[in-house]
Amino acid sequence: MPTLCPTLIKQLDAPTLEFIHDNIKNAEDATISAFFDARGMPCPMPLLKAKIALRSVADGESLYLVASDKNSQTDLIAFCQKNHMDVQTWQSGDVHNTENCFHFIITKIGAKKASV
Repeated sequence: MPTLCPTLIKQLDAPTLEFIHDNIKNAEDATISAFFDARGMPCPMPLLKAKIALRSVADGESLYLVASDKNSQTDLIAFCQKNHMDVQTWQSGDVHNTENCFHFIITKIGAKKASV
């Protein structure tokens, strides 16, 4: 199960932390140092926000991003492949089950320089 960096935990409110813990419990190991909630943002905003958020993520650490736009899957997976980053992705209903959420844990590998 992924772990959250203490710095990230301090930055997030209780409902956000609960949402993250509920949704990452079945994911593979990762050290999550950044989170971005892109639900409600149309494509290509989740990708653009991921690029910005990844600037603050160290090699070997991860960004956890959640989006509601189904096109974000294609964009984010292609971006990760192009930039040699690991990505875990899955789909779920959101906290209120009103829409689908697409979850991404993007890990910077560090061997190659990403074009962020």
